[in-house]
Amino acid sequence: MIERHQTALSRPALSRPLRLAFEDGLVNGETDVFDYGCGRGDDLRYLAERGIRCRGWDPAYRPNEKRGDSDIVNLGYVVNVIEDVGERASALQNAWRLARRLLVVASRLEIEADGDVGPIYGDGYLTRRRTFQKFFTQQELREWIDQTLGVSSVAAGPGVFYVFRDPGLRETFVASRYRRRTAAPRIRKSDVLFQQHQDLLEPLIQGRCGNAVLAAQ
Repeated sequence: MIERHQTALSRPALSRPLRLAFEDGLVNGETDVFDYGCGRGDDLRYLAERGIRCRGWDPAYRPNEKRGDSDIVNLGYVVNVIEDVGERASALQNAWRLARRLLVVASRLEIEADGDVGPIYGDGYLTRRRTFQKFFTQQELREWIDQTLGVSSVAAGPGVFYVFRDPGLRETFVASRYRRRTAAPRIRKSDVLFQQHQDLLEPLIQGRCGNAVLAAQ
């Protein structure tokens, strides 16, 4: 039996897909957010602390919450834990129906597979905790989103895509991103990897710095 609820992790900070949307100005004080598959609700707490109106639903932790439309809908690290291909597509389509302006989709990528991966199961793997993981490539994830929804998505980062409801808003965002990229200095691969795994690395860095201070004393 697949134990999907075991994939809901406690987060020390806002998850990467919502952090990217926040940094890109797509999530702000004038928008409301619905977290589709919110797990333990950590993102909802961090959004509320920033003054963002937000709600969430999760089949294991908040099954009785009403799923309603919002400006921004986050489907963060949900599709990669659904072992049934049809149900996976339905989750994406259902989340898209709720998005008035933007759907944020995030999944784990093949480069993130680690020692926790067990035997092959369907188009993914079982883990030691009896959960399922489907690891996409960046291109595979984009094509799956576009084909399932019939809309052209925009890459926000590794394993994260934006799907805009309004084509005009999409064009404005793409144009603004192009202007930022042409004006910004070249980003090193190490910086990209750090941003991708920032949630995991920052506690380690803080701990190491703390030990160094104690050693100096």
